Amino acid sequence: MAFSVYHVGLDLELNLTLPDLGHPDLPGLWDALRADDRPVPERQLQCIQCRQTRPHCPEWMFLTERDGKRFASHFTRGIADHAAENESDEHKAYKERILRAAELGGFLAEAESRSTDGKRRTDVLVKSDDRQIGWEIQLSYTTLDSVRKRASLARRDQITPLWATIDAKRDFIDRVPWARLDDMSWHDVAEGRLPLLVRGGVQSLELFRCERGFVIGGGFCPVRGRGYCGELHGHWQVARRVYVDDLVRASAAGDYVPVVVPNSGPRGYNRWWVNAADRDRYLDMGFELLPEGDYQRRKAQSGSELEASPLDPKCHYGEDSGIRSAPTAARDDGTPVVTTAVPRQKTAEPEQPFLLDWTSRTHWGGGTARPCRSCGKPALLVDDFGKPLHKTCAERLHSEDGQR
Repeated sequence: MAFSVYHVGLDLELNLTLPDLGHPDLPGLWDALRADDRPVPERQLQCIQCRQTRPHCPEWMFLTERDGKRFASHFTRGIADHAAENESDEHKAYKERILRAAELGGFLAEAESRSTDGKRRTDVLVKSDDRQIGWEIQLSYTTLDSVRKRASLARRDQITPLWATIDAKRDFIDRVPWARLDDMSWHDVAEGRLPLLVRGGVQSLELFRCERGFVIGGGFCPVRGRGYCGELHGHWQVARRVYVDDLVRASAAGDYVPVVVPNSGPRGYNRWWVNAADRDRYLDMGFELLPEGDYQRRKAQSGSELEASPLDPKCHYGEDSGIRSAPTAARDDGTPVVTTAVPRQKTAEPEQPFLLDWTSRTHWGGGTARPCRSCGKPALLVDDFGKPLHKTCAERLHSEDGQR
């Protein structure tokens, strides 16, 4: 981390602690640099000290703003010429496992596949007659911008990217098609004698009729928040006993497909691989899926002021900066996602008055009149939860809910 950085294209040293970066003649420079979403090496920002001491091996940097402080961080994995020699045994093992699984399934597979223009390099490209799946094994940190850029290049070449990780906290989870793999030693992964499970990113769909005994979502209708509506709801849950070798072959064959499922959470969607039959069943029920593509995360605005300091040409890579982010929560927590969309409606029929059958003794309040929870007038009857409620009020509430 550094508070000063060199821009190759502009031939300028930038002081990130100053509002104008030390160059008042270039207004808006910070915003322009932050808006640059090209791969990090193409942004032309270098560590000042590394540039002077190792000009043959430049250390590229990217910019960040956190808690009102601007700084530049090293992007050590951004140098393409060093990728092969820096590849870890773990990374090689997962690549070899995917290659072997594809070939045993009768699919063509290519390691380190590159585009003709040299802009795209895919760890393992698995091909079938009508689709290409680009496996990216990401075991170490990479920026979300870099992942999005590489995913965009894959889609340009008619490749469906699949980002594989072993870390539930990776920030590209749900941003691109992904899968979380078992964390095993590279020896076990490479040998292939032990099953390698998919722990996240692959979901299965289960549908339930919303009636008494319905337990998903706390025991009540997830749409109304109380009682039962009689409609079909569903929930997506982590698919059990899905193996990496099978996912390699099934995704290439089209048996597993990537989907973007809308939800009511802060992000607004989840991105998974699902069985094609589950996807079709979900759509047939009238639920919607979002189109494949990139979805940007909203960035919080900071009103903090900068603390100016002199230009610092020293490299601070590996030093403790004292700037802390909030603890990273697991993006893949395995929580079932309840489907609350309304299924596709059939042809409209004449509306019939809704009547409840409250002849059961469970709706008798014991002979003591209490204020109805809807109209407030004395009621001798109770609802399914033992709360005082007139039968007519219950029927009216149900009809109102159905009209919303």
